Amino acid sequence: MRDTLRIRMGWLHEWVGFIGGLILVVVFTGGSLALFDTELTHWMQPELSRYQPSPLSDDALNRIGRLAQDLRSQGQNAFITLPTPRDPMLRVQYFNGHAFIGTVYNPADGFPILTRETGGGQLFFDLHHSLYYGPFWGNMLTEIAAIGLLVAVVSGIIIHFRSILTDLLLFRPFASKTRAWMDAHILAGLLFLPFMAMMAYTGAVIHAPRLFPMFGMGHHGRPGHERPAHPQGGRAPGNGQNAPALAPLAPMLHKAEAVLGADTVGLILFERGTVSMTKADSASFALSRDHVTFSEKDGSQIAVVQIPDNLHRIGGVLRGLHFIRWASLPMRWLYFISGLVGSIMMSGGLILFLMKHRPKKARSFLFRLAETLTIAVTTGLPLACLSYLWANRLFWSDLPARGALEIRTFFIVWALALIHAALRSFSAKPRRGWNEQCAVFAAFALTLFPLDLLTRSANGFLNGFDVYKSVDLTVFCFGLAALFIHRRLVAL
Repeated sequence: MRDTLRIRMGWLHEWVGFIGGLILVVVFTGGSLALFDTELTHWMQPELSRYQPSPLSDDALNRIGRLAQDLRSQGQNAFITLPTPRDPMLRVQYFNGHAFIGTVYNPADGFPILTRETGGGQLFFDLHHSLYYGPFWGNMLTEIAAIGLLVAVVSGIIIHFRSILTDLLLFRPFASKTRAWMDAHILAGLLFLPFMAMMAYTGAVIHAPRLFPMFGMGHHGRPGHERPAHPQGGRAPGNGQNAPALAPLAPMLHKAEAVLGADTVGLILFERGTVSMTKADSASFALSRDHVTFSEKDGSQIAVVQIPDNLHRIGGVLRGLHFIRWASLPMRWLYFISGLVGSIMMSGGLILFLMKHRPKKARSFLFRLAETLTIAVTTGLPLACLSYLWANRLFWSDLPARGALEIRTFFIVWALALIHAALRSFSAKPRRGWNEQCAVFAAFALTLFPLDLLTRSANGFLNGFDVYKSVDLTVFCFGLAALFIHRRLVAL
């Protein structure tokens, strides 16, 4: 009976794991990069490297409030993000239909800093959250994939339950290729099992209210991540040329901090006749979206909105566990490494699937299609992510709609990687597909640092270990890993 159950679980694990794994590699890769979305946006605006962080002044905030009001009078649903340790700049942003774009201001004096338009790290957040497809169908796919991951985890535990202790102690990298990949897949899956199960469960719960409103856990009408509410197209309903004068924002901020806590306000949102000083997602473990509302006309306090009950608090805790915007830098690095290991573990599962079926089905159309898709998500996706960073520095800074062009470059390169994978998978030597894409990735990853030096102000080179050097070094390490894999593939 037990052997029959293990056989059935093996079939379930194999097929659910492969189909869901194609999506989950994308989700985990995008999610890992999205942990540093703010830092990546900073790297993709190299003009900021010459500015040192400075405290926010009342005059600067009041000045920016008037600018945001002007944008709203023109029909833009503008909002303000306040400086944080991760992003020490003052920003006025609005939603352009898919991305949040806007202008950067010096928090000391409120004067604009000319920076290039960029999609920044938000691309990876959208890729993780909804496969960049949209708020319903994209969420539906990631929700199904999260459930599939839970199924794969449970079936994997049943399959390997008898040998869990042995699998934790054994790793044979110099055994046969199949055995080595299997050991690595099982070891990574066991060591990071709690992380992957937690991310799958919290991700499924977070998406559930969007897909099934009757099971909502309460969002207070606001998203559970650090993205403000907005109407489609970025238009501000009810605003026009007759928008009322805005009272100074600095007194409102001080009053809100007296209620919510010092340095906890992260967003200033404008609605019909009101200003909401909203608690930053990084201010507490649970994402609460607490806010204090003021009159736009005279700055008088109208209401304090906080978590109403324990049910809403549970939802905030689950979102806090998933997005970890509250976490320190070491904790976010731990999540980043865990997410990458999860992506590698699922990529290993895809490769094991191909190894198992190659002897009998190597020439079939479905097998070659499976190998094409596997190459596209395991090597093509990282190549597309790297091309996104290169496009940011190669497109001239005042190019119209350059943020959209950066994102388009990402998808074009990913599509080219898919076409290249198909050409190689349907040829006599499919291994060349893996090898060539690893070689291209290694070449561009190892030369990103010189590109950064050539396209950024020399004033920022001696500022210590800043965000620019951190991104360059991380990508350089990925390049070394790709070069190692390339050399191993050549030797086979």
